[in-house]
Amino acid sequence: MPNTWRGPFPWLLAAFVANVAVVIASAYSLSQGEVNQEKLNALAMVALAGASVMFALAWKVVDFLVVRKAKQLAADIRAIAHGGNRDTVDPARYAILTPLPESLNGLTARIGHLRKELAEGLDRATAKSEETAARLAAILNDLHEGVVVCNLRHQVVLYNSVAMDMLVDSGQLGLGRSLFETVARDPVVHMLEMLVHRAELAGKGTPFLAGTTDGHMLLQARMTLIHGPDDEVTGYVVTMVDAGPQVAALGRRDALLREVAEELEQPLLRLRVAADNPSIVAHEAEQIDKAVKRVTAGYQRALAEWWPMTDLHSGDFFGLVARRFEGEDLKVSVTGLPLWLHADSHSLALAVEALIRQISERFGLAEIDLAATGNGDECWLEVGWGGATAARPALEAWLGKPLPMLGGMTVRDVLVHHAGDGFRQEHRTGRSWLCLPMRKGVETRLHPRPSILPSRPEFYDLGLLDNTRSIGERGHQPLRALTFVVFDTETTGLAPSQGDQIVQIGAVRVVNGRILTGENFNRIVNPGRPIPPESIRFHGITDDMARDKPPLGVVLPQFKTYAADSVLVAHNAAFDLKFLRMHEREFGVRFDNPVLDTMMLSNYLDGADAGHSLDAICDRFGIEITDRHTALGDAVVTAAVLLRQIEMLEERGISTLDQVVKELDINVQLHQRQLQL
Repeated sequence: MPNTWRGPFPWLLAAFVANVAVVIASAYSLSQGEVNQEKLNALAMVALAGASVMFALAWKVVDFLVVRKAKQLAADIRAIAHGGNRDTVDPARYAILTPLPESLNGLTARIGHLRKELAEGLDRATAKSEETAARLAAILNDLHEGVVVCNLRHQVVLYNSVAMDMLVDSGQLGLGRSLFETVARDPVVHMLEMLVHRAELAGKGTPFLAGTTDGHMLLQARMTLIHGPDDEVTGYVVTMVDAGPQVAALGRRDALLREVAEELEQPLLRLRVAADNPSIVAHEAEQIDKAVKRVTAGYQRALAEWWPMTDLHSGDFFGLVARRFEGEDLKVSVTGLPLWLHADSHSLALAVEALIRQISERFGLAEIDLAATGNGDECWLEVGWGGATAARPALEAWLGKPLPMLGGMTVRDVLVHHAGDGFRQEHRTGRSWLCLPMRKGVETRLHPRPSILPSRPEFYDLGLLDNTRSIGERGHQPLRALTFVVFDTETTGLAPSQGDQIVQIGAVRVVNGRILTGENFNRIVNPGRPIPPESIRFHGITDDMARDKPPLGVVLPQFKTYAADSVLVAHNAAFDLKFLRMHEREFGVRFDNPVLDTMMLSNYLDGADAGHSLDAICDRFGIEITDRHTALGDAVVTAAVLLRQIEMLEERGISTLDQVVKELDINVQLHQRQLQL
């Protein structure tokens, strides 16, 4: 037991006893004789004075003997905690606080022991890390490729000597510095975005071409993502070699081969015309011609196999090209249905950019379109503009423009390496199109889904469309003059009245008969409830993907702003409208736009017996579907269906919105009557 008679306690007890004695003595003195009010008041004053003196004395004693010692002890503890030379306190200095000093000494001893263990562990870990780093550095330095490791801020965290030697003349390569001080930004950022959004490609080490910032070197590179413990992307690795000499050699061989072919063309033609024995000479000339073409085709195939190509979504690629013109007077619009291309995004982007700049300069254009079209195994990258087609000499000049970042290769060289020399021009829908042959890519998905899935139930609900019939002056305008917003939703299920919610809204604009896929609306929504597995089979959106996304209360007003006063279009529109309109009052929006339903249009145009699912209609029209069962992918396909249906309506003399709405109302009423029979 601690000795309680040490410290301030005797002093306080003495003060208390003295105070009591004074009060008793005063009370005794005042009690002699007659007790009156004055004596009682005097006794109270004496008691109060005594209590005050005792309190003041007690406070002084506690402050001097306890509080000050506690503050001194706290200062010693802070010094020990911050690594001072002392690791204990002297219990004799703080006897009044016993047993606190002894307990603190035990705690500091334990902390010191833990510090020693931690320091030893850090020393071992540091030694092991340095050993691993030395081994990794030795391995990297033995590689013939340059290796650079970056975080998501594109800061260099590791590189080998090969990379340093390769990039030393292009900029400052160093730890913590931006990779873009030495390597061109666009191809790296584009490849990183593609790998992050296309996880199935991320583990393969996707190849691409990139130039240095000064444009003096072309790099054949390969990117691989680095994943953290929770599988989140934390950085990336880029391996690279100098592709300049190889590309230059290929370019020289390509030019030489083309020169040989061109020089042989005229002699072969003269042989056919001037020979005494036309049949023999013509046959030999034809054999020579075939041999030259066979060699040319073989060379192009070999070159294409060497070229670092991968499968690209045309929408992603066109977005990359369009960003190169941001802030300029020229607007590049992405139009039409997306396709998958097999290409090198960097070299192809440089070639397409060069073509766009030359076309816009030649015709004084403020807007140019980019589109991808396909037919069976054929695929075309198209550059479109308003006005006449280009003369052949101008086109040849554009194709012959050298691209400095590709070692002087021409636009034609890049395009030939992709799919051959089959360029053509077309004039359709009031626009000229330069069509460049491409190879088709293979569609890839983050979440593969069955190719055949059941369709949603058909909704022929005019009641949901009654409030969307306020057409006004737009009803008299030609259909092609209207602005449409074609949209689609993905949901947790098919029963909004039972709590199912939207998990994605996708939409695209159609203006003047052009699908502006570059001006799309695409939002994943947090539905506030688990997404059933049977719904994930359709759209591939999981709870993890939706967890950090905004709720419908944020997304729905954004979509209303995007749709503005345009005509809304959807396939099976009543289904999607029901999900939108059930939240109008809650979120303060109102979807009173005119609405067209491509499913109803299909029923009217092709009859009740034809299939009216989106897949069936696309099959009839020969429309290739990409990104099926995603909100944006289905919206873009529905937009293509709408344009075909507008053509069919015009052929029937139906050219305004008023006429379409009238015909659809009659047709749906007939359809409902048939269902009742």
